[in-house]
Amino acid sequence: MNINNLVSSSHQSIKIVPSTEDTLKKLGLNVNLDDNVRIWWYQLQMTWQTWKISSTVDNHFVALYNFEEPYRVALVCVIKCQEFKDCKPKTLPYYIIESLQKWGEMNNQIPNDSLKLPAFHIAKMQRNQQFLNMMVQTYNIKTIKDKILPLVKDIIKNDNCKQGSQIVSALELYDDIPIEDLLFPLILQDKINIVDEYLSDSPSQVRPLLTFLDSLLDKKINIREYVQKFLEDHTVYNIKYDKLHHKPLGKFVARLCSKYNVAVATCTNLSKNRTSGGLRYLIYQKYVEHNVSDSVWDDLVKDSLSRTEGCAEEFINILCDYDHIEALKWAKFFNISETCLPSFLRNLSIQETSVDEENWDDNDDDPSDLYYKLPIDSIIMVDTAEKFHETLSSIIGCNVVSIDCEWKPSFGAVQSQVALIQIATLTNVYLFDTLIFNGKQYTSLWNIFNKSFLDNDEIIKLGFGLEQDLKEIKASVNGLNNIKIKGEGLLDLALLWKNLVDCGLCLPKSNDVEGKGLSSLVQICFGVPLKKSEQCSNWELRPLRQTQIYYAALDAYVLLEVYNYLQNLCQEQNINFEEMCNEVMLDKKPKKTKTVKLETTACSYTKPSKCLRLLIEAELSYLMGYLRYCGIDTIVINTSMAWHDAIGLALSEERNILTSKLKLSCTSKYPQSAILSLDKGTVKDQLQRILTTFHVIITPEDILTRCLYCNGVELRNVGYSELEDLNKNVQIPGNFSIHNTNMYHNDYDDQIDDFFSDSDDNETYIGPPPVPTNFSQNRKCVTNKGALIDLSHFSKILSYFQTKQNEHILLCESCGKFYWKEEETIKNIHLLITQFINSNM
Repeated sequence: MNINNLVSSSHQSIKIVPSTEDTLKKLGLNVNLDDNVRIWWYQLQMTWQTWKISSTVDNHFVALYNFEEPYRVALVCVIKCQEFKDCKPKTLPYYIIESLQKWGEMNNQIPNDSLKLPAFHIAKMQRNQQFLNMMVQTYNIKTIKDKILPLVKDIIKNDNCKQGSQIVSALELYDDIPIEDLLFPLILQDKINIVDEYLSDSPSQVRPLLTFLDSLLDKKINIREYVQKFLEDHTVYNIKYDKLHHKPLGKFVARLCSKYNVAVATCTNLSKNRTSGGLRYLIYQKYVEHNVSDSVWDDLVKDSLSRTEGCAEEFINILCDYDHIEALKWAKFFNISETCLPSFLRNLSIQETSVDEENWDDNDDDPSDLYYKLPIDSIIMVDTAEKFHETLSSIIGCNVVSIDCEWKPSFGAVQSQVALIQIATLTNVYLFDTLIFNGKQYTSLWNIFNKSFLDNDEIIKLGFGLEQDLKEIKASVNGLNNIKIKGEGLLDLALLWKNLVDCGLCLPKSNDVEGKGLSSLVQICFGVPLKKSEQCSNWELRPLRQTQIYYAALDAYVLLEVYNYLQNLCQEQNINFEEMCNEVMLDKKPKKTKTVKLETTACSYTKPSKCLRLLIEAELSYLMGYLRYCGIDTIVINTSMAWHDAIGLALSEERNILTSKLKLSCTSKYPQSAILSLDKGTVKDQLQRILTTFHVIITPEDILTRCLYCNGVELRNVGYSELEDLNKNVQIPGNFSIHNTNMYHNDYDDQIDDFFSDSDDNETYIGPPPVPTNFSQNRKCVTNKGALIDLSHFSKILSYFQTKQNEHILLCESCGKFYWKEEETIKNIHLLITQFINSNM
C-alpha cells in the first residue's frame, strides 16, 4: 500500500506510531517464543477461556517456571493478551504477573536487568494502578530509577500528570519530582479526585503540598500572575480559571487539613485569612446590622487578634472606614506602631491624649419591647454532676422539649467546641456547661444523657438547624460522639416551617418579614424578632454574663413557643400538624399545593392505600399479591438490576422500596427513610410494618381494585349473562369442552402460590399457562383492551355463578384474569386483609 495515497495535500503529514512489539524490541526485549512456549501459551489461553482463575489454570501455568526465561516469556505473553491495555484483577495478564510475583518471592528469583525497562514501558501503558504497582514490584523496576526519572518528567511535562502521579507513587519518586510540578497542574484543572488518590497512596506528601498551597494564600501574592509564570515552564491545558482565587483555594486547603487530620494552625496564611474574614464579618454585624453588643465585640476582637499574628494592622485599616475612634482604641490596645497606621489616624492620635473609656462599656439603648421576651424566670445552670442527674430526671418525663447549643465563632485556625447546651421545658430552661463536663471522667454521664434523652424517640426534641447543632455536639463533646443527628424524635422547626408553607399554611405576617432564620420566624409568629446581640459571643469565657445567659435561655425556650403557635395555627387551617411533624422527622418530602389561593388542603395522618407506591425486591415478591389486593401499586425489582438503578427507578416513579436486608440509599436525593427493611417474620407481621411505617390505612373500598397479576387497575364486573355468552363463543375442536379445560390447567392452583414468590422482572406479565395449540378462541374471547381472556378456571366460575347469580366476578381488562370470591388464593388473602380492616374500623 502506498502511504502517499492517504495524504490529500502536500502540506499534510502522517505520524507512524510503532507497534508495542516494535517499541519493546528497541528496548532490547526478545518478543519471539519458541515452539514449546507457543504450544503452552495457546493451551493456557484455551484453558483460561473455560476455567478462568482456578486450580486447572494454576496447574497448567506451573510449566512457565520450567522455561529458560520465565520473566521474559511472561512479558511477551502479557502483550499478546486481548486485555493488554486494561489489565484488571480478573484478566489473564493480571493473573500472569500476579502468579509470577508470588513464584519469584517464594523462590528468591529476580528478573534480568535488561527486562526492567521493557517491563516499565508495559506497566505505564495500563490504566490500572494495581497492575502498575505489581509490575514495579515483580520486575524490581525501582533499581533503574535513573533511567525512569527522565521519562516520568517528560510525561508530566506533556500534561499527563495523572499518569505521572501514579508512576511517582508506584516508584516512590517523591523526593525527585517537586510536588508543585506534579499536583499543581491537576489542581488548576480541578482534578481533585486524582490529587486525593495520590495523597491517599502517599500521605507523606500531604504536608509538602499544604505548605506550597498555603504560600499561595499570602495576600501579597497574585495567584493569576503566579499561574501565568508557572505556565511558561509547564504545559497545562483546560485550566479552570474560576478556581484561581484565594477563597476557593483556601477552601481546598482547609478540606485537605480536615481530611488528613492536619491542624489548620500549621497553615499560617490560611489561618490569617480566616481570621481577617471573620473580623470583616464582625465589623459588618456591628456597624451595618447592629447585631453585636459592645461586650461581645470586645471579647471577640481580643480573642481573635491575640490568637493570630499579623491581623491587627489589617483589622485597624478596615475599621477606619467605619469608626476612627474605635480603630485608634484597638491600635493602642495592641501597641501598633504609629508608622504602621494610616496618616489620618496618626494625626488623630497626636491630637487625642486619651481614649474615651466609655467606648469600652456596653451601651445598649434598645427598648426591650422591640424584641421577644423570655416568659419564664427559671433558668438553671447545670455545672455539677448532682445537678446533671437531677436535670436529666426532669427532662425525660416531658413529651416535647427544645434543644440548642452555643459555641464561640471560629474566625481563626482553632475549631471551637460546644460551650453550652440549652434544654428547655415549659417551666424551666437548663444550661449545661459542657466546658466543665467535657472531661473523660464525665463520659458515663453523657452516655446516660444520650440513651435516656437524645436517643429516646418518645421525647420530641425541637431545634432550629438541629442537624448542624447535633453535628457540633457530636464532634466536640466526649461521650456523645455516636449520637444520631436526625430521625424520629428530632424535629427541626426550620424544615417544618418550610414544609408547612409548601403545604399551604398561611402565616399572617410572613409578607412583612425577610430572612429564613429563627429571629425571622419569631417575628412572623409574634410580631417582634429576637435580640441577637449576643449571638457571636465568646461562649468559652467564664463566668458568663447575664446577657449571655438570658440570650441562651431565650434561644431555646422560644422554640417551644413557636412549636405551639404553629400547632394551633394548623388546627385553625385544617392542616394535620402531627403528620407534617412526622414527615419532617422521617425526611419525607411533602407535595406542594398547586392552588394559588390562600385556602389550605386538608391532610390526614393516615393515607389511603392507593397513595402508596412500592418497589420490592424479588425475595419479597410473595407479598406482592397481598399488597396489590389492598390497592397498593407494587412492582418487583428486576433481579439483574443494580441497586443504584433501582434507586433511580424509585426516584423517578416516586416509589418507596421494600428490601429483605438493610440497604443504604446511594444518593442524597433519595432519603433512607423511604427504604424499609423487612426482617424475617410472618406475612401478617410484615404487612403490619409496611402499613405502620408508611401511615397507610386499608378500607373495604380499596380491596381488589388492582390486578394481582399485571398490577392494572381496569377491573370490571362481569355478570352471569356475559359469562354465558362467553361460553358460547368458545370454539373447541372435536370433543373438547370448555368444562374440561382443567385437563391442562389442573396444576394452576398450585402455580399461583409460586407466582407470589417469584419476580415479575421488568414488569413482564406472568399470566396463566398458555392455551394448547389445538385450542382456539374467536375474537369475542378477548377483553375490551384486546387481552386474551384466561379460561383456565371457567368451569369453576360458571358453577359458582349458577348458585350465586347475584354475586359479581371481576375481569382484568389488561390481562384477562378472572377474580371471584371463592377462588382459593383470593379467599386466603381476603381472610388476612380483613383482619387489618377490622382493626382500623
